[in-house]
Amino acid sequence: MVFASCLDDASQADMQKMLAAQIDQQAATLFEAPPDTEIFVAVATPADIKKIFADSPTSAGMYEHPRRRIVTGDIGTVLRHEYTHAMHFGHMERLGQPHVMWVQEGLAALYEVYELAPDTSIRFVPTERHNQARKIAANKRAISLAQVVTMNPDEFMAKSQTLYPVVRSVFEYMADQGKLRAWYKRYVDTFAQDRTGRRAIEDIFGATIDEFETSWRAWVLARPAVDVAVGRGDRNVGVDIKAATDGVEVTRVARGSAAQRAGIVAGDVIVAIDGTPVRSPREWTEATAAIRVPELAITIRRAGKRSEITLIFDAQASAMLRGEGEHVLVTPAEFQWAEIRGGFLYKVQFASES
Repeated sequence: MVFASCLDDASQADMQKMLAAQIDQQAATLFEAPPDTEIFVAVATPADIKKIFADSPTSAGMYEHPRRRIVTGDIGTVLRHEYTHAMHFGHMERLGQPHVMWVQEGLAALYEVYELAPDTSIRFVPTERHNQARKIAANKRAISLAQVVTMNPDEFMAKSQTLYPVVRSVFEYMADQGKLRAWYKRYVDTFAQDRTGRRAIEDIFGATIDEFETSWRAWVLARPAVDVAVGRGDRNVGVDIKAATDGVEVTRVARGSAAQRAGIVAGDVIVAIDGTPVRSPREWTEATAAIRVPELAITIRRAGKRSEITLIFDAQASAMLRGEGEHVLVTPAEFQWAEIRGGFLYKVQFASES
């Protein structure tokens, strides 16, 4: 990989370590090897991203396959998605197989959020996309997997807001059943006979695609929805934030909040919660919505230096009850994607959070 980056040394090292681990895992389980051609990764500032995507102001990144180039303002969810495309394209080119859109986008979306253990075992983490998939799965008339797998790129993209959550969920289900790797291998092996992936599903799961869909729907609905919004009664850090490439920048601190009591000020960049990197507003929202402990350590970057601060929420709760604090609600934004040519997704755009 070749990098052009606005990150500090610590964030750059964290990003490269994350990508290296993802590349190794994907090469070992799905794509056999990294791309033959070096991938150029440009990590831009939020201000530069606004200029780059002036015609698409909600976008935070893209992968341009002809140039083997990723441009991103988000080194978390977006970068993981885009680099999966780079890995997948490398494999497709070596095979001479232009995989269908639901496979391309489903695998990339699958790798947006995961937990990778030291033994390289992986758990794909449900996100807001899971909540959307649950709503779709509850409505049997909303979608048919038998139709989805046959869609051409234009048809797929026309229904992208519905289909991205669905195809990620389908691959989550395969992984949960321990059959993702076997399905992908079967898809590659039978591609000449069936490009849609339907035959591979039916072969690996020993069921018709309609029976597979029924099992997938039951699995989705049995899983609880993911808490992705900080609402009334939740432990609230008490900040407004915006994207900051390697984390989230604090733009406002609520009076009486845990953040104010801990000494957080506007301009601080929060890069980790309880030791786990928080690389985007989406990751921040999902992490803070899940806070249940009375106190929590966060890592901030201020004036080029990192430090750890402890948030104490019980004091915040008392302040809120006395009416001293303010309530901040943050929710994820939608996704948006672009440009397909000749059956390949050449340029992928991922919406930033607001």
